[in-house]
Amino acid sequence: MKKIVITGATDGIGKICAIEIGKLGYHLILIGRNEGKLKDLRENTLKDLPKVDSFTCDLSSVQDTISLGQTLLKKYPHIDVLLNNAGAFFSEHELTKEGIESTFALNHLNYFVLATTLLPSLRASEDARIVNVASRAHMGVELEFQNLLGERKYSGWKHYQRSKLMNIYFTYELAERLKSSHVAVNCLHPGFVKTKFGHNNKGLAKSLVQWGQNLFAISEEDGARTSIFLATSSEVKNVTGKYYSNQKEKKSSDVSYDIAIRQKLWHFTESTLKEKFNFAVSI
Repeated sequence: MKKIVITGATDGIGKICAIEIGKLGYHLILIGRNEGKLKDLRENTLKDLPKVDSFTCDLSSVQDTISLGQTLLKKYPHIDVLLNNAGAFFSEHELTKEGIESTFALNHLNYFVLATTLLPSLRASEDARIVNVASRAHMGVELEFQNLLGERKYSGWKHYQRSKLMNIYFTYELAERLKSSHVAVNCLHPGFVKTKFGHNNKGLAKSLVQWGQNLFAISEEDGARTSIFLATSSEVKNVTGKYYSNQKEKKSSDVSYDIAIRQKLWHFTESTLKEKFNFAVSI
């Protein structure tokens, strides 16, 4: 039975992915922040599936994510798929309990830490896949290394856009570093989906997101299709380092192919994790 780790599994496209991939016979390893929602998902929505495990974790906390990765590594020496799906949009500048800007911590460091930590278990699979949920929102922005953490100025939407660009840079760089292995790394745009995305905010920011979703958004089921495709389809076996939308390979933004920038982001991330959390990457 193939094993898949899904983050952000209690709501939105993460929940749909859990339901549909579970139907394919996968052993589900679900990650969520809310234990009550995880229990309900496990004991009600997914009660008829053969194997469902769950772990509670606040993925905006780097230390909690490191601990989760180490726990999964010990419990599951063989993992076939990691679906990095958890993320959020923060309209106001917020810091995590560890003092890191929340968008950077949840949308970027979470993916980086969990993927690199679980590599030994993923390498045990002959068809391992890391699937990173990015977004078409990455179009039209570039990284500002002097302001990656909102040190100088903060725009919630711009920082969200840049975090999605980071997902793509991370995908391309990790795919390159793993090109001689059996671990494929791809990313995707799920579409503008009617989920609880953005509902963590207050006031106008929340109202605008809900208004846009009611007018233009696609269903959660449609939004989950490309994630499910990349995680399970035989059509993309051994395909790596690509960006997908609507289950088709697409071209990401021109700046996303800048090798020097993606390597600079990798080194910045590595040094940040080493300095603040004594976390070392081994690939």
